[in-house]
Amino acid sequence: MALVNAKPPLPDLDALCAAHFGFAELRPFQREAIDALLAHGEGGRVLLVAPTGGGKSLCYQLPALALPGTALVVSPLVALMEDQVRGLAARGIPATFFASTLSAEENGRRLAALRRGAFKLVYAAPERLGHAGLGAALAAAGTSLVAIDEAHCIVQWGHDFRPDYLRIGEALAARGPTRMIACTATATRAARGEIMRRLGWDPRKVVTVLRGFFRPNLTLRVARARAPREVLAEVRRALAEALAGPGAGIVYTATRKSAEALAAALREDGWDAPVYHGGTAAPERARISAAFAARETRVLVATNAFGMGVDRPDVRIVVHAETPGSLEAYYQEVGRAGRDGLDARGLLLVTPKDLALRRRLCRLGPDGAPTTRAEAARALGRLAELVRYIDGKTCRHRILLRHFGDDPRVIDGGCGRCDVCVEAAPPDTVRDPPRFEDIPEAPPKAPKDGPAPSKPRPIAAPAGVPAELLEALRRYRRARALSLGVPAYVVAPNRALVEMAMLRPASAEELLGVRGMGKGRVAAHGHGFLRVIGGEAVEA
Repeated sequence: MALVNAKPPLPDLDALCAAHFGFAELRPFQREAIDALLAHGEGGRVLLVAPTGGGKSLCYQLPALALPGTALVVSPLVALMEDQVRGLAARGIPATFFASTLSAEENGRRLAALRRGAFKLVYAAPERLGHAGLGAALAAAGTSLVAIDEAHCIVQWGHDFRPDYLRIGEALAARGPTRMIACTATATRAARGEIMRRLGWDPRKVVTVLRGFFRPNLTLRVARARAPREVLAEVRRALAEALAGPGAGIVYTATRKSAEALAAALREDGWDAPVYHGGTAAPERARISAAFAARETRVLVATNAFGMGVDRPDVRIVVHAETPGSLEAYYQEVGRAGRDGLDARGLLLVTPKDLALRRRLCRLGPDGAPTTRAEAARALGRLAELVRYIDGKTCRHRILLRHFGDDPRVIDGGCGRCDVCVEAAPPDTVRDPPRFEDIPEAPPKAPKDGPAPSKPRPIAAPAGVPAELLEALRRYRRARALSLGVPAYVVAPNRALVEMAMLRPASAEELLGVRGMGKGRVAAHGHGFLRVIGGEAVEA
């Protein structure tokens, strides 16, 4: 006897995948994410973290094909939406996007087609979610699922120049229950938690899928330069070596001015070197991006405005001629090299001037005006994590694995490819000033009849570091040292307290990432420091 309200079975996913995407089978992490999204019905919540080029888009495009109705994909950039829609159309999958760049007439035509159920996927920026016309059309078509692509933008952009990213959860909740998947290439444990909170998800009901972050074909190197001419010489040498054969290169800079100057110098060497940054006119950006994707360009010079959604497999080298703003940004950008699985290189050039520039940028918003104290602290914390990578004396791939919460033991003994593993001595890199000098103190003694011991010299809180938390950590360290009868620096060095206040580690594993806090210190004193960071009043 047939059930009256039984839902029709879903089509075979493997057959759909082969027919539309040409893959004989899904990768294990893709199947895990798709199964979790479909198995929990309208309550399905999946957070997928996988490296750039890892195949995240398939994890919502394939379910969108299998489910009745239309999938909504929240995407950050018009160029990225256009690229995705073009790719889907080439595979025979009806899709469209909505953006402020459309004329009123074209917008109306697409809304009418959406109401008729003409599309399987619809792309829109978070700013469009509040538009009544789009909401009504999606409701008429029936929303099969919602995907938040490049979900790290919730954390990176929502706090400053795109506040609508922080309102995605609220906007989607008003549409009623549906399956949801958030995808990103770069999210630490803390960032994953914030993404779930901002989307209004219950972490206990979220399936988190992490794909391994180790890129064995990618050789990583950090090099020191003292002046712009040395940077240019390193860039020239790296491009000549990496592009002696086929393939392409991307050179990233921190500012538009630097991109223009570097591109002009590379064009004198015979490279094509078009420039892509936020000041480039939209039609020109689209032309440059299309030419690069079509393999008509060998070397592209860009700021971080370029790259999201780029899918060119034969990039042989990514050079950062100036330091990026965070380890997440670096990993995403350098991850655009070697997506075909063949050998590729990532070169990060560092000068003291770069780091000073980055600190200044940490205190400024996108419009150049001073940002809030909280945002400056957040940006400075991300920069501190990048500097620890730059100064790393252990395998660079292991540092990245640990940073993103992956298991560093997958490459026990080192990768054998990065500069730290290959060279006998660690690379000569730039330390992150200001230094925090550790002053040995005599073991403190409880006062008897004599005067109380003098107070230790206080630690000045650098700009962007919460002074109140830093002082609370110092008080706990002092009390802990007093109870053990040891100098304060034995419990934790000054620079470790500064990093704790800046980064706010939430677990013993994250505390191990603080410079100066080894396993012994974390085991002996870490629990107390974590409680202080959590806001508790702790006695030693």
